[in-house]
Amino acid sequence: MHAQPRPHYADTEDGGYVEDPGHVELLKMLEDLNGTDNTFFVIYPDDETLDWSISVHTRTRGLVGYEIERRDAATGQHETTSEADHVTIVTEVLTWIRQR
Repeated sequence: MHAQPRPHYADTEDGGYVEDPGHVELLKMLEDLNGTDNTFFVIYPDDETLDWSISVHTRTRGLVGYEIERRDAATGQHETTSEADHVTIVTEVLTWIRQR
């Protein structure tokens, strides 16, 4: 059985807010990304004492797919990877949040 992710929320570039986005909500947020006014979303912990975030950005300059950027001050982690498959992105995002 998988551990539930910590309480978290997502902000989108176009002003959207989603509380505790799960698999379905993250898929919808990915589908809503575009190359003009909604190019990314960022997920943060609800607990303000935690300093981590994970974001998904559309790739620029004709590159296909998305960039996933992970930051965690507690571990010093700051890495970026690329991925095109929506299900893989959602799985990676939720797995990373569960590890916090």
